Amino acid sequence: MNDLPCGLHQGAKPVIYVDDTSVLLTAKNDEELKIKINCTFDYMIGWFLANGLALNMRKTNIMKFTSSYHQNEDFQIIHQKNIIIGIKNTKFLRLELYKNISWKNYVKKILPKLSSACYLARRMYPCCKSNTLKMIYFDYFHAVLEYGIILGRLIIE
Repeated sequence: MNDLPCGLHQGAKPVIYVDDTSVLLTAKNDEELKIKINCTFDYMIGWFLANGLALNMRKTNIMKFTSSYHQNEDFQIIHQKNIIIGIKNTKFLRLELYKNISWKNYVKKILPKLSSACYLARRMYPCCKSNTLKMIYFDYFHAVLEYGIILGRLIIE
């Protein structure tokens, strides 16, 4: 999998996690985006075939991130007789992503976990050394936030 990103066009950001591969693309308009998506599909299908693998088009999703102003627009791609309809939300590295780039649902989901982590740290503070408190922080607090940080960096870069 390490050589998969080498042939992608500039501006395509592959995200490879275990057996799951995603590619983030940016474009100025829908036509440019469709061209980039089709080029990416062509390259990836060729790469998968050359490596004895297959791209499962039934499991393939496309999500066009937009502002809430444009959220009702439908988006679809036709590639080699396959119609791929844009989806409104998906799971990505434990995150539920929505096409209007809202973090509200993510915050609602992690708030109870972070609250529990804070409670645990407060309860352990009087009886633990700083090294133990750091372990609690990284295991229960930082790990929850890290997924959102990874995604945020990918989108911003």
